[in-house]
Amino acid sequence: MLTHDSFDIKQDILDDFSKKNNLKVEIIKAGDANQVLTRVLLNAGNPEADLIFGIDNIAYKRIEKIDELFIPHELEITDIISRNILNEFNDHSYLVPIDYGFVNINYDQALYNINPPASYDDLILNKWNGKFIVLDPSMSSPGLQFLISTILHFGEDRWQDYWKALKKNDVLIVDGWETGYYTHFSHNGGNRPLVVSYTTSPAAEAFFGNLTDPPTKNIIPGKLFRQVESVGILKGSRNIVNAKKFIKFMLSDKFQKQIPETMFVYPVRENLKLPIWWQHAPQITDISKIEFNNQDLQRWIVEWSKIMRY
Repeated sequence: MLTHDSFDIKQDILDDFSKKNNLKVEIIKAGDANQVLTRVLLNAGNPEADLIFGIDNIAYKRIEKIDELFIPHELEITDIISRNILNEFNDHSYLVPIDYGFVNINYDQALYNINPPASYDDLILNKWNGKFIVLDPSMSSPGLQFLISTILHFGEDRWQDYWKALKKNDVLIVDGWETGYYTHFSHNGGNRPLVVSYTTSPAAEAFFGNLTDPPTKNIIPGKLFRQVESVGILKGSRNIVNAKKFIKFMLSDKFQKQIPETMFVYPVRENLKLPIWWQHAPQITDISKIEFNNQDLQRWIVEWSKIMRY
């Protein structure tokens, strides 16, 4: 299975699957979702793997002819995955959703005894001048998700003015999440208490710190874009039967239950018994969709760059 670098699975669970099915599973990590898709596009019809995991509902827009890259999985999944998640991919007969996540704003509650910003508009107030870290959407997947969220919230005709106001309020732009979160975020020794991050980051802080109350909290400023990741069988696969077995395994309770602890995203299966620390990952129920294509994405990134970089 070809996958992005963030994929993870508990070794004992993978070993159990391998033993029960008399299979050896090789995981090939190949960068971020866009880099993985680029490798698949370059090897269309003659893939280096049987499966690909990590094509999300953003990278998916780059695929012009899905039947040239994938074969239908022919699995019954509509009774396992909710319809609104399946609909993130126009044709879910090729790609099977496995997990999803959201990007919002994390704040360091130890630094301030005042109320944090509560909305997108609050972030452009003078009191938060020089306090906020954002991620370059041309280089960062969560940065692109946050940009899409602002377009979803403000609309095609107003998001540009919002980013101009953020720039005027001395927002810090960094290339990637690691730099923003671990270098400039005040919780980790930086000097800014607000950072674009994941809704699951406070839960991760609770898990790694063995804490009941994490030192960071979420700010849900308004509408959020939902990223959904999928798995699919590559056209030209020599192990189609076993590839289908692995997809079924990825939808099993055993695999889905370990997703929060290994990848810190939300499993697509509902009503699972998840760890107590996962309560710090809010359940976002107000899901808004935005229709766009790859040309829209590229135009948004160019517009953002002109506003923020010049």
